[in-house]
Amino acid sequence: MIMMIGGAPSFLLLCMLPITVLSAFEVPYPQTSAQIRSSIVASDASFATPPPPPPPQNKNDENQPITRQILLGSGTMAEVITCIPPKKTTSPDMLENIFSSLFGTDNTSSSSSKNNKPTLAFLHGSFHASWCWAEKYMPYFASLGYPCVAFSLQGTGGTPVMEMGAKKVKIASHVADLNAFLKGLSDDDTASLGLGLGDDPKILLIGHSFGGLTIMKWLEQTYGDNNDDNSNSPKDINLAGVGLMCSVPPSGNGAMTMRFIRRSLVDAWKITAGFVMKKAITDKAICRDLFFGGTEDDNGISDEDVERYQSYFQRDTVATIDLGDLAKKLPSALADVETGRAPFVDRLPPVFVVGATEDFIVDREGVDETARYMGLEEPLIVDSPHDVMLGRRWNNGADAILEFIGAL
Repeated sequence: MIMMIGGAPSFLLLCMLPITVLSAFEVPYPQTSAQIRSSIVASDASFATPPPPPPPQNKNDENQPITRQILLGSGTMAEVITCIPPKKTTSPDMLENIFSSLFGTDNTSSSSSKNNKPTLAFLHGSFHASWCWAEKYMPYFASLGYPCVAFSLQGTGGTPVMEMGAKKVKIASHVADLNAFLKGLSDDDTASLGLGLGDDPKILLIGHSFGGLTIMKWLEQTYGDNNDDNSNSPKDINLAGVGLMCSVPPSGNGAMTMRFIRRSLVDAWKITAGFVMKKAITDKAICRDLFFGGTEDDNGISDEDVERYQSYFQRDTVATIDLGDLAKKLPSALADVETGRAPFVDRLPPVFVVGATEDFIVDREGVDETARYMGLEEPLIVDSPHDVMLGRRWNNGADAILEFIGAL
């Protein structure tokens, strides 16, 4: 039985199909993770390891992403990508280190606290994995002194589902993994991932597409009134801010699907074919339309890039979100009927919501809904297709992040 998210009529096949997609997973993976993925994904012919991608364009080795597999506190063996700027020791720090070695004192906490720049924690969306942040954003922000981290959700090539052979993942599993990942960023936590970010790193959490919806559910469990068992506590994570970029809205994609159909049956069909039939993996034109701004302007993405991304799409759709389960737990269920605001919005740290001028997947109404849910009057719209972190215009979304950080 095919189900729709957000209440779209189940008897309309065209309606139903597009909905399935937005909650799938997102695309490619970083260059350095090819061997990891090939070793953990079943040796099925349909998931054959793609040829290695071209070498990274950024020649600054200090700011190159590193991919590894790390066991999260939730029990998931996750693909984690880090891009952490090298620590630059100043003269006072050197004296502090000498004093520490002579007298046996620990200056780790004081040293880490001197870096006031937040750690940027990225979460990908459907058909992608953490690789999408590693191509442009992570090296760029690391070059500016911001530690960057990202992990791949269950069902992607680098993070296998915990239940062997499962093809669906419940939203609760993604939320549990996200919570474990964020808690593990602290070196002081018992479930620390050992990334050397300090005992209490400030974290700016940024999600794209379906990753944004996952973050909404995590915020609901962490800051909402229904957190009776205190399993997710705001005190456990030093959250400096939250950013949602081209996010699936809190009501899912049901209402958006109906709008797509009313506006253009052709566009609705492209979304259906691209995601449900997975034509985005094999059809370059559909792939470009959905993620990269169409075929009239290549947006700085060559055909070779598209082929590489399509090979990543295939790897990162091993398992997809359980839509039937998600339909019962959409964030919008708790929103205020009149304002659309989340009931916990006053407890949140600063928030920003970004939409894109050429987003083929999430329309402006969906972006506005997300902004209202997060307590904002309006979103920031940048000149970009859906994949704001890739292509020639990637810096527009990056500038929006920097502007937000500057206001913290």
